[in-house]
Amino acid sequence: MTVFLAAALLLAGAAARTIETVTPQVICHSHITPDGQVQPEPYLEISPPAPWSIIRNFLVAPISGVGVLAGGVMGMESCSGPPLLVMFWPPPRTSGGGTVLGDVFVAWMPPGETQAGPLSINGYGTEGERLYIRYGPNISQARDDEEELGLHESRHVDQWAVANFLAGNLAFPAAYFVDDALFPESRNHFERDASLSRGGYPPAPDNWPAPKWPETAAIAVLGLIIFRRRLRWAVRVIRGGQGQRTAPTTGECPVHTRGWTPLRDC
Repeated sequence: MTVFLAAALLLAGAAARTIETVTPQVICHSHITPDGQVQPEPYLEISPPAPWSIIRNFLVAPISGVGVLAGGVMGMESCSGPPLLVMFWPPPRTSGGGTVLGDVFVAWMPPGETQAGPLSINGYGTEGERLYIRYGPNISQARDDEEELGLHESRHVDQWAVANFLAGNLAFPAAYFVDDALFPESRNHFERDASLSRGGYPPAPDNWPAPKWPETAAIAVLGLIIFRRRLRWAVRVIRGGQGQRTAPTTGECPVHTRGWTPLRDC
């Protein structure tokens, strides 16, 4: 049942992302005047080469659509980055960050306490902009910062695409969670690959693990649950030698056979 629900969600996601692809999008950070006129800013020229862009967007479409659906449930609107589709809360709500799901950036994080000034005073406007609001996430106000952040998140899309191709739609978040539990924040290998400075991360203090113990313990327990049968098989082979590789309990396959009970019971 769980597998069926996951497959249904991914199919719905692929459909939702396809619909967003063919739906005209306002460019993020466009200026919307009080009478509803749209004054778009130029596209950032940071998209990858067209062939790879098409391939990676196809590979991540199901999980990208999950981001679209999640944003819709939260009452978000969408705008075109590029190189990502961005889901965000309409003004006057603001955002201080978000999460990439495939090629969709869901700007769900509230602004931090350090983000004061025009963001808190004028919603989506920047200082001196009193006649219009900026349509799209206000995570960065400077054009150069916006480009750097876009390049950082685009690299995460590459990571999603490769992981999806190699191991399926949950491979990247699983790998990211495990890596972040052992190498948190600036030590995280995925963030370092996407450029720490572009993503607003401080330099990594070193390359050594710095485990977050609650997450690490949870991963260890989950690993024992998932691989318990293989572990039992390995224990049986270690205790009984190679002859135990294919010597199951009557009526059971070798993997299901108990490994840490006395061999006479096997």
